[in-house]
Amino acid sequence: MPTVMLTTTCPNGCPWCFARPKMDAYAARGVTEMAWEDFLKVVEFYERSGMRHMALLGGEPTRHSRFLDILALLEAKQFAIQVATNGIVPAPLVDSVRERRFSRMFFFLNSTSYFDYPPERRSLVDYFLAHAGYPIKLSYTISERDVLRPGMNPVLDRMALILRHSLAPHLQLQVAVPCARNESFIPLDRYGALVELLDRWSAVLRKNRFSCTLDCHSIPPCTLPEREKGPSPQKAACDTFMIDIGPGLEVWPCFPISGESFRLEEFNTFVDIRRRFQELSSSRQLVYEERCKDCEHRLKRTCDCGCWGFQHVRRRA
Repeated sequence: MPTVMLTTTCPNGCPWCFARPKMDAYAARGVTEMAWEDFLKVVEFYERSGMRHMALLGGEPTRHSRFLDILALLEAKQFAIQVATNGIVPAPLVDSVRERRFSRMFFFLNSTSYFDYPPERRSLVDYFLAHAGYPIKLSYTISERDVLRPGMNPVLDRMALILRHSLAPHLQLQVAVPCARNESFIPLDRYGALVELLDRWSAVLRKNRFSCTLDCHSIPPCTLPEREKGPSPQKAACDTFMIDIGPGLEVWPCFPISGESFRLEEFNTFVDIRRRFQELSSSRQLVYEERCKDCEHRLKRTCDCGCWGFQHVRRRA
């Protein structure tokens, strides 16, 4: 699904954040948010592409100076609206959003750092969860600390948070992947432990009638535990790009390779963008380690040796 990066600032400073290098690059140019005129062009592009579902993110999208105007415009054009937020939102803005009663909007709230927040910050998130008035799903980013100190608390704590606020019984999991200058991502050689952790977490969620999805993942078959050998339940090829649109009408395949951006004006519809990104992907080969070169999975094009982000790791080594 294409996403629109409304802002380049965020109150959090998560070391694993794959968007931070891009936010820092914008900050160095003095860019804090997408201009209103550019957002109107993005909406026109969506309409020309026949799309009526827009995902808003940042940074923290609610920090945009015209956030309510953006929601009102999308509502008037009958868009479904998905907002990715950390929930650190001033109470007056939460009240204003609730009072507008937008008909086709829901939130994904990244809860990764919630239990580490100081009381004042956590109270803002609690107010958001209790008073937003829209469907909310929690997400959680699995970082290196989770595979180094595996346990059930991250899942159990979020199940309790969901029940406390009567949220949707769903948890979206994201895998922290390498990007330029970010840290605490999961090393490729720890993906076996990652799969075991995902197995345990998803089993507990299913047993308690919570659904679970995994976002942005590329798990090579060679990293699966022995009992998992064979067809992988996860996707092993890195060939499906989100399409991110940022301030200044930049467009890139995904944040790990956001340095290779294009201009939205170069394309007519999202079909054209995806075609360009597929050409970009097919013209290269991902080889993370020497042993990958002759691997049967790579030769069969069923595995890309990890996502594009790991190429940044190789270049830094």
